[in-house]
Amino acid sequence: MEFEFRFEGNLAEDAELRITDTGRSVCRLRVAHTRRRRDNDGQWQNQPAMWVDVTAWEKLAERCAELRKGDTVLVTARDDVRIWAFQRQEDNSPDGRLQVTAANVALSLRFRSAQSVVPESAGFADEPTSHELEPSL
Repeated sequence: MEFEFRFEGNLAEDAELRITDTGRSVCRLRVAHTRRRRDNDGQWQNQPAMWVDVTAWEKLAERCAELRKGDTVLVTARDDVRIWAFQRQEDNSPDGRLQVTAANVALSLRFRSAQSVVPESAGFADEPTSHELEPSL
């Protein structure tokens, strides 16, 4: 059975890329998912944010390192989700934390445009782009 968890949110800070002692790339993303609901008067009201710590590994981590605070991302998590529940020391209110490992992270185009760049190291540099192809007769 395959488990998949997907959500959309905004980065609370720039992505943080590190290299482990064994040479593996790991990137940490702090993502806020805020639900919006209409109240009885039809006005939008923000609900409390759900904070998610996202960890990406290897090539995905290196690509995620380009993400910046405020970017809206779509995250697909693997099946190793961790949840902590606790009470805040300041006021004893309940709180929680969610940590996931990313299988994929995508930049959302709902609120802004983006440009895709294929690096030469991807092996596609010698292939013609769609605007360089001539129609066949």
